[in-house]
Amino acid sequence: MKSHSATVLFALATMAAAPGTPVTSVTHDRMPLGQEFVIETDDQVYRGQLLDRRTGECQMAIARHGAAFSPSRTVYLLGATAGPQDEQTLVLMHEVKVGLKMELGFDDLEAKNRVITSEVKAIKFLR
Repeated sequence: MKSHSATVLFALATMAAAPGTPVTSVTHDRMPLGQEFVIETDDQVYRGQLLDRRTGECQMAIARHGAAFSPSRTVYLLGATAGPQDEQTLVLMHEVKVGLKMELGFDDLEAKNRVITSEVKAIKFLR
């Protein structure tokens, strides 16, 4: 019971973070629609806005560190992962966590359009 309560409090604290304040994880099915965010990985920066909590659909622009952002496109936040382990991939669905990689779906949810990013280094909410 204590573990469950701690998890709920952590989730609430994460969502209550002031704009620009770094957080360690985010669960997109608890984010407000329209929430804007920035996620930094080892090699790229993802700037997006949540459109659908259920699917993780976002409009997202992507840039390599120091470069201009691409035009915004549909990207699905699928979950957090450590990446393939012994021909299997464990994904924490509907979640992004610092220290893990992200699984993203570009343009749709088809398996052929899924990508695993490098490790997430920072997550911030905007506005």
